[in-house]
Amino acid sequence: MVLKVNHSQLGELIDVYYEAKEALFVWGTFGIGKSRVVREKAIEKAKSKGKIFVDWIKTTREQKQEIFANPEKYFVLIDIRLSEYDSSDIKGLPIFKDDKLSIEFKVPFWSLLMEHPQSDGILLFDEVNLAPPLVVSSCYKIIYDRVINESKINDNWSIIGCGNLSGDRAFTHEMAPPLRDRAGETELITDNDEWFNWATKEGVGIRAEVIGFLNWKSSALRQVDFEDEQKFTTPRGWERANRLLGKQVFDKKNYDKIKLTISSAIGEGIATEFIAYCKIQEIINLEELIKNPVKLGIELKDRGVDVRYFVTTAVADKYKDKKIDFKKVVEISKEFDTMGDVELVAYMWDLCGKFSPKKFKEDFVKVIDNDLVQKYSKYMI
Repeated sequence: MVLKVNHSQLGELIDVYYEAKEALFVWGTFGIGKSRVVREKAIEKAKSKGKIFVDWIKTTREQKQEIFANPEKYFVLIDIRLSEYDSSDIKGLPIFKDDKLSIEFKVPFWSLLMEHPQSDGILLFDEVNLAPPLVVSSCYKIIYDRVINESKINDNWSIIGCGNLSGDRAFTHEMAPPLRDRAGETELITDNDEWFNWATKEGVGIRAEVIGFLNWKSSALRQVDFEDEQKFTTPRGWERANRLLGKQVFDKKNYDKIKLTISSAIGEGIATEFIAYCKIQEIINLEELIKNPVKLGIELKDRGVDVRYFVTTAVADKYKDKKIDFKKVVEISKEFDTMGDVELVAYMWDLCGKFSPKKFKEDFVKVIDNDLVQKYSKYMI
C-alpha cells in the first residue's frame, strides 16, 4: 500500500521532489484534483523564482518559439496526457543522417526545450496508466535516466506522473514493477476540508452558494456509484458546475434552468438538493437582516441550521466583495453569539479570513479590544 496524502501534503511532496529532481507517481481516483495540485505548484514555483508561468500545451506556435528563444524568463508546465500519445510521439521519428549509415530522432519540440540548459519547469505525464504499455515503456529512460533518446534533460526539470486507481473502471493498465520502482509513489485521497480550504481562497471564484451547500452537506462533494446511472459527482464536477453558474444563468433565479444546467454537471439528485438549498434565500430577506442584525434572533428562531449556514456564508461573501465592513460582521456575530450559535460565528469568521486574508487581518487589528473579537480571536487564520 502506497502512502496516502491530502492535497496540502501532496504539494509538500512536489516541492521536495522538485528540489531533489526525483520522479514522483501520484495515484488517485478521478476528479479529485491531482493535476490541479501540480499546476498550482508550478504557478507557485514560477512566482517564487520571478519567472513567467507557462502552460506549454495551451500556447501558440509563436509563443513556443518565444519561450524557446528566451527560456530563462519562463517556468513551464508541460502536461502530457499520455493516453493520447503514441510511442513515436514521445521517442520521436527516426530519420537517416547524411552519411546514410546512422539515424537520428526528430523529437517533440517540448523535449528540445527540456534539453536547453536555461529552461526550467515540470513535466507531467498525466493518465500514465491509461496509456498502452508500449507508450509507457518509451518513458522509462525519461523518468529514471532523465534522457530522451540520446538527449539529456537539464537538471532544472522535475518529472511527475499521475494515474487513476484500478477500481475506477478507467481501463487502466497495470504498471510494470520496474517502472514503479523508478519513482516515488503516493495516493491522493479526497479530503473535504482540503477542498473547502482551496475553494475559499482569494481569487479562486467558487460561488458562495456552492461553498455554503457543500459546507452544509459535505458528503455531496463526491458521490460515485457505478451501479446506478446517475452522473458522477466529483470535486471537478463542482468546479464545472460553478463555471456554468454564471450571471446569465444564476442571477435570473430561473431555477428550472439552473437545475437543468447543474444536473448535467454533477447529477440530477445532487442538483435537486442544491436547488432546494438555494431557494432558502427566498424564505428570508437577507438584505434586511444584514441591515438590521437585531432581527436575526426573531427571523431565524424557528429556522433550521441550513438557513443559518446560508446567512453566515452570504455575510462572508458580502464582506469579501466589500459590500459590508468588518464592523457589520462583528455586529451580526454578536446576534448569533447571543442565540448560542458559537459554531456558526466561528465558521463565518473563518470564512471571512479565507475569502480575504489580508483585509481580514487588518480589520481584526482595528477592533482587537472588542469583547466579542477577543472571544473568537482563536478562530483567526
